[in-house]
Amino acid sequence: MNQSVHAENGFAYGVVGADIHVFGDGVPVYLLQRWQPIATPEDAFLREVPSRMLNARFRVVEFTGRAAELSSLQAWRDEEGALAVRWLHGPGGQGKTRLAERFAQASVRDGWQVVTATHGPGSVLPPPGSQDLADAGEAGVLLIVDYADRWPQSHLLWLFSNALLHSNRGRSQGVAAGPG
Repeated sequence: MNQSVHAENGFAYGVVGADIHVFGDGVPVYLLQRWQPIATPEDAFLREVPSRMLNARFRVVEFTGRAAELSSLQAWRDEEGALAVRWLHGPGGQGKTRLAERFAQASVRDGWQVVTATHGPGSVLPPPGSQDLADAGEAGVLLIVDYADRWPQSHLLWLFSNALLHSNRGRSQGVAAGPG
């Protein structure tokens, strides 16, 4: 498979094995990346701005419990079918992001390709570059969309129409986390 990425007046994003949707001004509607666990930051970094300790991704508090929810998510992920979406909802601070992260971690261990979608407009985007999301023999694709409630419906529809989720590689599932 060949990939050709061209950049004019700046940088470019490329993706292998999926689509990329871009607005007319060159801003991507969303970016897809292989899921990577975020390293726990140093205490000094967290204390510098105390509100950082509230960011679920920094895992200040140990993840405990939620065995029933994780078991339910794993059973859902392993069901037969081409495409399914699961919405995690609840008030802020209930652990939706942490639950999705733990589920992503378990899914990678279970042989799934786990991909995150970052909404482009108004977001801090990852550094420019390419992502190889080509089929590497994984059991299926799990897409994590945190804060999906902030996405316009049309952008979610574009995301869920992405070739990554509709290839012949087996099962595809999407987890969208957002408040109630």
